[in-house]
Amino acid sequence: MAMASARSMRIFAHARGEGLDDWPALPASELVSGTPIQHGRHYFNAPKLGLTVGVWSSTAFERKPKVHDADEFGLVLDGAVTITESGGQVTSIAAGEAFVIPRGLECAWKQEGRVRKIFATFANAKAPGKPAANHVVKLDLQARMEPCGGPDPSLLSGPEPRCAEHVAYTDASGQFTVGLWSATAYDRKATPFPRYELMHFLEGQVDLTDDAGGEQGFYAGETVFVPKGAPLGWRSRRDVKKIFVILSAEG
Repeated sequence: MAMASARSMRIFAHARGEGLDDWPALPASELVSGTPIQHGRHYFNAPKLGLTVGVWSSTAFERKPKVHDADEFGLVLDGAVTITESGGQVTSIAAGEAFVIPRGLECAWKQEGRVRKIFATFANAKAPGKPAANHVVKLDLQARMEPCGGPDPSLLSGPEPRCAEHVAYTDASGQFTVGLWSATAYDRKATPFPRYELMHFLEGQVDLTDDAGGEQGFYAGETVFVPKGAPLGWRSRRDVKKIFVILSAEG
């Protein structure tokens, strides 16, 4: 099921595993062991952009090494997975941890039980094919963040926030970026959002508003996807920290 709304979309209800769709079985030729039963839901799927955002769940399996044809961000919600690269490097990801598999990297996937994850993939055919990184990138959620620019002061109701970020990964085209961002409390009126962004909140609480008076509250542990052009305002009363996955492509 594909969705492309002009409004922000909470995706965590399905991230708990409620209401996911049946997805096709993986081909036996791709597997080392297991007969995985897959479920999932696409929240945004734009083939021309190459961007897909959703939730995926599967029972245990081990997959043979494959070359990834897309940059993939994953946030593991339940279970654990081991990713083994063709050069031998092993990355273990547990619940609550996030990672990026760069486009063009060859690696194998193994999970000994059920895994659920939020994912965002970018597979723009026009992007350079060379991997932007030689290994799986595991996000350090405690990484040092550097001061960065904040929202347009003309859109604020109140003082300007202090913002900081840590960029963990940028794809070879420079369009797909993953990292951490934080800000002190601020209030910004709703304006068309300038990019596609998946946000997973790690700390704090924020109300996202639209130009019709709608409002959704998000807390630590919750996730939202905002499509480009959505009318989006921001109202936080305390410091917020989030994982961001941004696509800045045109369209």
